[in-house]
Amino acid sequence: MNRSAMRLFSLNSSNLYNTSIYELMPDELEKYFTPGKETTGISVSFGTEELLLSISSVEDYFLLIFNNVTKKQRIKYKLDLLHERLRTYDTILDRLEEGICVIDEDLKILFYNKKMGEINLREPESIKNKNLFEAFPNLEEDNSKLLKTLKLQKTLNHRETHFKSDGKEVTILSKTYPLMSGTKKMGAVEILKDITKQKELEDTIRRLKNNNDAPMIQLNDDQPSNNTRFQFKNIVFQSREMGRIIELAKRAASSPSNVLIIGETGTGKELFAQSIHNESPRSEKPFIAQNCAALPKSLLEGLLFGTSVGSFTGAVERSGIFEQAHKGTLLLDEINSMGVSLQAKLLRVLQEKKVRRLGSNKEIDADVRIVATLNEDPQEAIQKGRLREDLYYRLGVVNLVIQPLRKRKTDLTVLMNHFIEKHSKALNIQIDGVQEDVAKFFQEYSWPGNTRQLEHTIEGALNLINDEKIITFDHLPYTFQQQMLEEVNTQQGSFPPRIPNTKTNGTLTEQLEHLEINLIKEAINESYGNITKASNKLGISRQNLNYKLKKFNIATK
Repeated sequence: MNRSAMRLFSLNSSNLYNTSIYELMPDELEKYFTPGKETTGISVSFGTEELLLSISSVEDYFLLIFNNVTKKQRIKYKLDLLHERLRTYDTILDRLEEGICVIDEDLKILFYNKKMGEINLREPESIKNKNLFEAFPNLEEDNSKLLKTLKLQKTLNHRETHFKSDGKEVTILSKTYPLMSGTKKMGAVEILKDITKQKELEDTIRRLKNNNDAPMIQLNDDQPSNNTRFQFKNIVFQSREMGRIIELAKRAASSPSNVLIIGETGTGKELFAQSIHNESPRSEKPFIAQNCAALPKSLLEGLLFGTSVGSFTGAVERSGIFEQAHKGTLLLDEINSMGVSLQAKLLRVLQEKKVRRLGSNKEIDADVRIVATLNEDPQEAIQKGRLREDLYYRLGVVNLVIQPLRKRKTDLTVLMNHFIEKHSKALNIQIDGVQEDVAKFFQEYSWPGNTRQLEHTIEGALNLINDEKIITFDHLPYTFQQQMLEEVNTQQGSFPPRIPNTKTNGTLTEQLEHLEINLIKEAINESYGNITKASNKLGISRQNLNYKLKKFNIATK
């Protein structure tokens, strides 16, 4: 027995010999003392100590080797406990409505919750533990709030607009914080929050406070007195499908019946609603629009039907929008967002043509034509309990279905040119059009936000133009740039590289493309393959140069 074993078993040289091993260890060890056999990894407890025992047969003797793993076991227990807590924290953070991404100082993604994945269309498990640039290959420092926060060690706030896959426009508030341990940098965290509903609610309450008796829309000085801006002549289109819907809408305008307009977010449902009103016998009367998704039930009910003193704390005598729209038209936008119980009250008003203010027994005449909109299939809304079937039949006397932009791509070019003309005048700039690659991308893009998203994209691009005469890759939103780069990568995996004919007798487009390739190659060679230096030489962004390198399959080495 060596000294370490003596200390372990509290023995010394005087009482060591003639001591049976079974006095020190359990009898269960007897089965391991087999001549010619070696056994390892036997777990043994001795007092408070945890031991791993190996028994080897050496001629007529047995060699016992004890490895004290008490500290390791304690560490393992603590690690298991920590891992369990981490899993608990991950589960909690995954349940939050905010998107969360955490990186360390080496840009490794430590945490990426489900909500963040939904916003960025990424699978969290495929992102975690990767380097930020590996997870997002097209990411640039100028476009990353996380990288800016990590570099500047400052909290940054940013508000931006996204379009979800269903086309719904959402406003996102982004906050990034530096992570510190004392004075040591530990990383950064980004938190994204969807504030669309809060923003709509704040705007509505602010308008209510500013004018208790005013309709729930704000008028510009150039708007007609009936609260509208659009007529059928303002609808820009080229497709036969849109022309057919406009003709149906014109016929419906002359009728007193209610109209239900069905279409995805951003397809122009309110534009049709206003045009129907202006083409109808009620055109000289009020047109009032209300988004049913913008307010909670408690506020929406009072807004629709009006309030009387005593109906709730702080209530005042105020007419509802049904009274304000008397003899005119009321647009109920996203009727499927209205609570089912409130839909029942609305149905009664439509049947009786009378309205009763909250807290009052007096009935008031309400001769109102309803134009309602749905941003989903009505049968699906009924099945899922978001729309009463009886209300659907009452509202949908006339049904108009506006196809999404992706199903009428022939309208895209005329819409794009219209928005360029509209916003270039507002910005006092002269624009000739859109770069060929960008126009092709626009044609292939699905436009989940439809016409509204197209207009926002054009307006945003025009705000970034300096001396250029066309909208290029550099002027597009970051998400569009990423998608264009990804499509180029996909095409290169399936098709031969796009190297144009080098002959000088090609078309103008081919010769310009050939010249562009030569200039890029020259800049790359002069910059010894440095993308940043080459992009500076060419006067374009680093990301745009990366796009062109992949597009033309130009090597940098």
